Amino acid sequence: MSEKASLLPLPEELYLRSLTGRLVGENLFDGFKKVAVITYPDRICSAMASSALTSFSYYTGYKDRIGAVFVYDENLRSEVRKIVDENFDAVYIAFGGEQKLSIVNQATLETLKLLRDSGYKNALAIHVRIWLATKQFSTVLSDESLRRWLESLPEIRVFTADLNNKKFLFHRVRIVDGKPVLNTFREALLTDEHVSLLKRSIPSPE
Repeated sequence: MSEKASLLPLPEELYLRSLTGRLVGENLFDGFKKVAVITYPDRICSAMASSALTSFSYYTGYKDRIGAVFVYDENLRSEVRKIVDENFDAVYIAFGGEQKLSIVNQATLETLKLLRDSGYKNALAIHVRIWLATKQFSTVLSDESLRRWLESLPEIRVFTADLNNKKFLFHRVRIVDGKPVLNTFREALLTDEHVSLLKRSIPSPE
């Protein structure tokens, strides 16, 4: 278990993801019609992916083909082709609840390169843990080819947490002179319980 980064007991980590996923599906996915979620193949990331899509299906409407889950593993290249071929209008990358930052960063870079190389051209959404693991996207934008591809996308979204004020902040990301600029489009208030779980779950920055 030395590679794991989660700090809470598993039942609390899973409950935390149900609370977070509820707000992600409602706010980060707002306006999308069909979302593909790429998740790390561990328990916590899988819980995050399923809870976000559950929330999305509630607010969008319970119907066929509004979402799908894809797993970061040796088959991801062919799975990314499905995302492109089926024309999902947004991809949400949900990595990081159970893995170290260095692993999240590497997985994110590899996933973005697969999306780029497969010709993905629609919206991108990323989990806050990815934002932290990539040092506010600096490791991503240092790759010139990835930066140009990201600049070509119609929209990039991310959410961050302001725990002192008990809020999630939902942002659109613009890339200006090679650096990310956040434009907040929505805020969501957090319960005391949610804040407490988030504070106790935050792993060490490694």
